[in-house]
Amino acid sequence: MSGGIAHAANASSDASADTQDDIIVTGTRRSDRTAAESLSPIDVIPAKALETVPSSDLNDKLTRLIPSYQVQRNTVADGNIFFRSATLRNLSPDHTLVLVNGKRRHRSAFIDVSQLGAQAVDIAQIPSVALKQVEVLRDGASAQYGSDAIAGVVNFILDDRPGVRAYAQAGQYYAGDGENYQFGINAGLPLGDRGAINFSLEFTDNARTARNDQNLAAQALVDNGGLYGSAAFYQDAIRDPVQRIGQPKLRNYRSFVNAHFDLTDDVSLYSFGSYSTSKGANDFIWRNPETTGFFNPLPIWGDWTLRSVYPGGFTPNFQASSKDIDLVAGLKGKLSDNFAWDLSGRYGRNRIRYNIDNTINASLGPDSPTSFFAGSKSQSEYGANLDLTWQPEIGLSQPLTVAFGGEYRHERYRAGTGEPASYALGPGAAFGYPGGSNGFFGTDPTQAGTFGRHSVAAYVDVDAQITKSWEVDVAGRFDDYSDAGSAWTGKIATRYELVRGLALRGAFSTGFRAPTPGQANLTNTGQQPSPDGSVIITRGTIPSINPVAILRGGRALKPERSVNISGGFTYAISRRANLSVDYYNIRVKDRLGISANFTLTPQERADLVASGVTLAQGLDTFNFYVNGFITRTQGVDAVLSYEIPVNAETTIGLTALYNYNKTRITGSNPGVVSPLRRQALEDRLPHHKASFTIDATHGRIQATLRGTWASAWTQPFFDNVAINQRFGSEAFLDASVSYAVTPAIKATVGVENFLNNYPDRELRLASLGARYPIYRPYEADGGRYFVRLGVDF
Repeated sequence: MSGGIAHAANASSDASADTQDDIIVTGTRRSDRTAAESLSPIDVIPAKALETVPSSDLNDKLTRLIPSYQVQRNTVADGNIFFRSATLRNLSPDHTLVLVNGKRRHRSAFIDVSQLGAQAVDIAQIPSVALKQVEVLRDGASAQYGSDAIAGVVNFILDDRPGVRAYAQAGQYYAGDGENYQFGINAGLPLGDRGAINFSLEFTDNARTARNDQNLAAQALVDNGGLYGSAAFYQDAIRDPVQRIGQPKLRNYRSFVNAHFDLTDDVSLYSFGSYSTSKGANDFIWRNPETTGFFNPLPIWGDWTLRSVYPGGFTPNFQASSKDIDLVAGLKGKLSDNFAWDLSGRYGRNRIRYNIDNTINASLGPDSPTSFFAGSKSQSEYGANLDLTWQPEIGLSQPLTVAFGGEYRHERYRAGTGEPASYALGPGAAFGYPGGSNGFFGTDPTQAGTFGRHSVAAYVDVDAQITKSWEVDVAGRFDDYSDAGSAWTGKIATRYELVRGLALRGAFSTGFRAPTPGQANLTNTGQQPSPDGSVIITRGTIPSINPVAILRGGRALKPERSVNISGGFTYAISRRANLSVDYYNIRVKDRLGISANFTLTPQERADLVASGVTLAQGLDTFNFYVNGFITRTQGVDAVLSYEIPVNAETTIGLTALYNYNKTRITGSNPGVVSPLRRQALEDRLPHHKASFTIDATHGRIQATLRGTWASAWTQPFFDNVAINQRFGSEAFLDASVSYAVTPAIKATVGVENFLNNYPDRELRLASLGARYPIYRPYEADGGRYFVRLGVDF
């Protein structure tokens, strides 16, 4: 089975071969641990399994292959259009710790204020061609790794093999758009006989998709004309559709280098690093020239009106470009046969620049440009780790494993100003005309700044194989943050093999996550339509200690804390059939999120403007971060795998995955947590998700059929949650066939969602022309076919 996935139950034979007998490095300090023997559920996804999903985004690949891993597609949501944050077990995206080769990955500069308020790692910046495998620990691990590991850990293991592996892929949706081109190459070279270096480069180019009809108000002007133009006039002035709702235009360059060199027999030097860039563009909501107030003339500008610039209204075009760099270097070795050490340092930085064109600063009138640089955001981090492992013989079934060490981290968030016109309040502001670049307000000097913190930590982790059948692991960690105080966390996990092939396992742990400097100091604006689609509402997120936020219950932010309980079993039904079932219960106290949306009074608006927060001039509502929730997330993960050797040339592999997940708010801060936030936490994702994969190999031919099913969910969009739409369950089928032209060259043709399924039609936002939900847990673009040519020398 060339694309097999090794889950905690077991691995298929070929998948095991691909992953060195399924040896794992995540969630354990031992060097002989396999996924089947893990004390907590672990998925091992080999590189060949990633190839079976045609998407160029690593998030989409993992969503197809891991049942409790989900990523949202938000088609009208500022930066969230381009920077998609994934969730594990329906917790916040920044409740999952992301590692590369076991080292912490830096966060993105993007902070998602449209949903859960997360500032997470941008996994899409990691090229899949650079990977040997992905290990996903589905259990709390703060005591082992520190802040952020409340839901679990995703560890990307870089390829270090010699040789050359490359691919080229092209695809397109049934609808004739969304053309996708990908190219990747991975080359491994020896460094004499003491080391190796591995280079990876990946390029992806994704065209837009549009799954919408014409805006009803725009269509009415084209059909009937209006007060300021005839039907014939608007037929020439209005594009069809005036805005495109779907996936954005997005281009990425991603690269990785991974190297190691043995300085002596006992000391090795290692280093790995990445550099990537991305650039995307997408439409915002169309501004109606007949009903939008700032199209009307003002006495101060004589006969000039905005209709002379945009006679058919305008649709702002929003763009984001990102540069991402990460570098890790270290030394590791042995002081003796049973004492190993690892000393490393790391640096990471992500910088995002925002631009918006085909828009206006309405308060500047005829003096306004139509294109703006709206500012930048950057996140930089550096740190150092010392990890020590001692394995003494004390008379147990295996040597005791005692791991201990420490960590230093520093992180800094910076908001850079936009050009003055992107945030200026011009003379039209006195008449109520909004200032700043319409659609995305530029960062002004009062919002700009640099905010940082540092932390130190120490940990100890003891793993004891008490008998051949019984293993216990106990871990403890202390973290101290300069801005968030200190925290003790602990974990105890155990596994007991009742009879050969049948084992029980369970864990109890505490965890925490410190709010980031970016979340504590963010000022941001966003826009969305009113329930009837006739008005565009501007919302701002302000710091929780802003005087206006304090009036509505804002306070200084504090760390989130969790208690995780899990338990389950693994059962080797036969040598080729395996089953694992795990239950989890995660309670998060002081959970961080976005408050309710509050309306500014005229006095509050004036006070904000007077204090320098000029964006308040155009704000309709505002919100802020708050530790306002206590949540409980419960669920079950189940994995069944079965391998059928038909004959010497034919093998069939079957894998079935299932996740049940339910989050409930068990406590909240009245007046701060709104019904909309409750709905977003509890119902924005399906409670049930299941998939099956049939992977068959016959000689040179390999075929894969994968089905994915998700249950019903609710789109949390409007403050009046009673009108938010619930969407029914949906199923998707993917299929691909590969042929080995030679042992080194393989050609693949495939179809994703070959039944061309779509979710239920959008009802509440149909006036905008939206056919399908604009916030959704899966793509809604229909079927896509692709061809791929791969080489492996």
